[in-house]
Amino acid sequence: MQEAGGLGMMNNMNINISSSGGGDVSISGDQDRQVKAEIVTHPLYEQLLAAHVSCLRVATPIDQLPLIDAQLAQSHHLLRSYASLAHSNNLSHHDRQDLDNFLAQYLIVLCTFKEQLQQHVRIHAVEAVMACREIENTLQALTGVSLGEGTGATMSDDEDELLMGQMDYLDQSSGGHGDHINNNDMMMGFGPLLPTEAGKLPGDTTTVLKNWWQQHSKWPYPTEDDKAKLVEETGLQLKQINNWFINQRKRNWHSNSQSVTSLKSKRKR
Repeated sequence: MQEAGGLGMMNNMNINISSSGGGDVSISGDQDRQVKAEIVTHPLYEQLLAAHVSCLRVATPIDQLPLIDAQLAQSHHLLRSYASLAHSNNLSHHDRQDLDNFLAQYLIVLCTFKEQLQQHVRIHAVEAVMACREIENTLQALTGVSLGEGTGATMSDDEDELLMGQMDYLDQSSGGHGDHINNNDMMMGFGPLLPTEAGKLPGDTTTVLKNWWQQHSKWPYPTEDDKAKLVEETGLQLKQINNWFINQRKRNWHSNSQSVTSLKSKRKR
């Protein structure tokens, strides 16, 4: 989002629009503002804007979300300026059809991109939080010093338990936050993206996953090829495979931390 507090999707639009029929609309120089005016007054514009902003919100830290809303609020005068340039007869029927096709395809791309962003952030945000908690547990085991409350509870010892989280994605209009966010998650800015509910996997599938874990216990991080094989062997989705390993590492870290702390206490006696 740039251009005098306006929208990023409207910035520097020197574009070449092509339809499936092979027609082109070359845009440059003074025509730039006129094409933006056509986009602002297009029936798909509101959907395009919402999809564009949704992509921005996916991984934006919570404390920076108000900046998006502020830019949206300031963009109205710019949109009115473009809208005042729009006239129904500025584009030929063929060019208007090209523009319609382009914007429809762009909307699909934005929606698909948002889904990919959500999947990416879901996996890597949880990995990052778990890695931080591993460091906290290790520090406590070695020094007896706790970083304080609010680090979040560990999973139960049930080997089949799996974080299946329903993601509390931020609402485009309100910028709403998830209801189940602990202090550490809030500080990291990933609270709404963390799983909040638990589910279970069939026992035969967890047997395959546990066997892999035991064989690679020194470095329990499967490669993409490893994950593909596990998906084929278990019939699970890739997301389920990723979540199981995240959860398993968390349980293992917690168990190791407790063992070290217990051993340290016995030595002090």
